[in-house]
Amino acid sequence: MAKDSSAEIAVKLDSLRQSFRQKAVRDMNQLEEFLSRIADKEASKEERRAVVKTTYHLLHRLAGSAGTFGLGALGSEARQLEQSLKPLIEPGPGVAAGTGRTLALEEVLTPEFFSRARQLRTFLEQADNKSRESVDVAPAEPVLAPSEAAITVFLCDLPNPVSVFLEHSLTNHGFTVDRVDVSELLNLSGEVCAGSLAVITSEEAVASIASALQLLKRQYGINSPPLICTGNHNDFDSRYTLAEMGADALFSEPLDVPLLAERIERLIDERSKAVPGKVLILDDDEDLAKHYQLVLQGAGFDVHVISDPEKVIMALAECRPDIMLLDVRMGRYSGVTVAKLIRFEPEWLGLPIIYLSSEKDWTVQLDALAQGGDEFMTKPVSDDYLVRAVQVRCYRARQLNQLVIRDSLTGLLKHSVIKQEIEREHARCLRMGHVSTVAMIDLDHFKRVNDRYGHGTGDHVIKALANLLRHRLRSTDLIGRYGGEEFVVVLPNCTANTAIDVLGKIGDGFSEIQFATNEGDISVTLSGGVAELSAFKTASDALNAADEALYWRKKAGRDGITAWHPHP
Repeated sequence: MAKDSSAEIAVKLDSLRQSFRQKAVRDMNQLEEFLSRIADKEASKEERRAVVKTTYHLLHRLAGSAGTFGLGALGSEARQLEQSLKPLIEPGPGVAAGTGRTLALEEVLTPEFFSRARQLRTFLEQADNKSRESVDVAPAEPVLAPSEAAITVFLCDLPNPVSVFLEHSLTNHGFTVDRVDVSELLNLSGEVCAGSLAVITSEEAVASIASALQLLKRQYGINSPPLICTGNHNDFDSRYTLAEMGADALFSEPLDVPLLAERIERLIDERSKAVPGKVLILDDDEDLAKHYQLVLQGAGFDVHVISDPEKVIMALAECRPDIMLLDVRMGRYSGVTVAKLIRFEPEWLGLPIIYLSSEKDWTVQLDALAQGGDEFMTKPVSDDYLVRAVQVRCYRARQLNQLVIRDSLTGLLKHSVIKQEIEREHARCLRMGHVSTVAMIDLDHFKRVNDRYGHGTGDHVIKALANLLRHRLRSTDLIGRYGGEEFVVVLPNCTANTAIDVLGKIGDGFSEIQFATNEGDISVTLSGGVAELSAFKTASDALNAADEALYWRKKAGRDGITAWHPHP
């Protein structure tokens, strides 16, 4: 589904504000009715207390949401009225401070309370927008991480032999490579510039290329892409001058392409740290939740919203968020209890849960945090604060998650994680009738590489294959490092024959990569075995079948991909 434009989001936010005002009018009418029932002396004490509780929840909702929709004064007054009712509500009938005596309704429901409550409507009519902090957030197109989009490398103003060599070599590493000059660089579209790209130029052309990249940055409001230089001047003064002009790296000739590819990956990754993440919002106030969703979507986040706490586990499984925003009070449900329930599942023990609440009592906040939450954001939350707070928390959550699930050498999924993903995809295949494939890939004669050329060279080979797999496979494909030189790939909605074709082409490209050693350049081939997940009762059986097919491939001479088939 296409993302909404800035103008479309603005229209939707304005529509939500109008919707909230209409709902607030209905709330004022309800409040008048509640106040009349509370003041009815002929009603029983239990009936009046029940209406007081309903009134408290109405005021609590107004206190938390009015400021977000431009009615700060209304929200502030509702909060004060809510707090005056609180002793009667939490944890039950209130107790007079220091006396142990239960508060009577009349001690809280004074003539002043009724007067102030009935005047709430005037705050709505005044529409005091000045009390709401409103900072427009410029919608930002999300910058895709290297694992989610192909990296484009522009070769700019390089000598022709160097350009030909790099175009061939970097294409084999899985990059999209294009040769351009400065004028073509300046005519790039904003969509291209916002993608994952890097520029390689000669040291003589650094100044003009760096200047062009700065112009693109100002024009499109993007991070400058990495600028990498080639050349032979490796002394301190030359390197200092290049760094001063804007270069991010220098590679001396002859060029070590695997090292160059690795550096491009790393530089792109560093510039992708501000990638907006996935956010799940659970709030029973649908207008407020929709407002949060639109604001965060405008800043590039992938946002999923639910209003029913009973759907939270299913939503977590579908959305797999980086963080969760959770309302504390949702009708008969407590957000604190929902957070505890979420922590029942080991998978979500590390999920950052941020409470959204108008509760300002720090003792209540600490008690809630001790029961499953990580932080409080106090309503009303301004748009600017919401975006900045979520950006920081998503970034930190992703950093921690990478440490937990990613292999440190390759950045691919760890052994245990890729096995879990195979289990999930196998279950999906059985449930929905899809055909997906799992593949086992192994580097040929890798022990010889390590023994003869050292583990440093071996690490370069492993990282080069990891990069190539990331670039050549789809963003929906899952790649894991299974062992030392073994990799596992899960290809959803892909037959074994298609997998053989795709992985075979990757193998052909990998065999053309040259790795520099102290004994000259070397190349390495790979072998693979594939099996369709849906053909097996368990994911483990499918993985074993792919491993068996890999064994057949090695017996047949290596350097290729073989599909599993039943024994004759």
